[in-house]
Amino acid sequence: MKKFLNSRGVWVRFLSLLMLMMLIFLICWVIGYYVLPEGILRGKFASAALVGDRAADTFLAEFTRIAVVNLVMLLPIVAGNWVFKHKEIPLGYVIPLAWGAIYALIIGTNSTSIAMPERLAPSLMILTRSGLFEISAFVLAAAATSGISAYRVIRFVPPESEKVTPAPMLLKAIHWPALIIAIMLLLAANAWEAYQIVQL
Repeated sequence: MKKFLNSRGVWVRFLSLLMLMMLIFLICWVIGYYVLPEGILRGKFASAALVGDRAADTFLAEFTRIAVVNLVMLLPIVAGNWVFKHKEIPLGYVIPLAWGAIYALIIGTNSTSIAMPERLAPSLMILTRSGLFEISAFVLAAAATSGISAYRVIRFVPPESEKVTPAPMLLKAIHWPALIIAIMLLLAANAWEAYQIVQL
């Protein structure tokens, strides 16, 4: 798996990271649905406070609110990739994996800011919701910016790192077509989510 995550091909990196995210997502979804109490995670995350628990009056207002939050959430991925990598795995890879796990737990426990009529059991019905596509966009952004790490962690305890040499040129190290596609996918998923919310 490590070989594919570090592939020179951005789409190989993306698909490898996406498969890993989907495995984590499915495990957490099953745990959320079958083990955890309903609604236990509602309002526990900062993003919930930013988006709010009431729909906006118009589609444009709802879309703008969701899109701003999601675009801001891209920044930790890019920053994480830039800060360091460990065993050639950039920090930014961990972030969409964590968000995928959190989203799965939220879906499984019906802890969305605006509650669904009932929990969503593990099934292909997840493809009718926007969240998985938003996480996929974050995964693609991580793959597109994986080559920008400035430092390499040798070990965590005691902490030791070294500069990556030659230092990556930030603008050239980013796979811009993939990053642009990631942003477009994210905004499309945000629009879908906004439409679903205002229709409730």
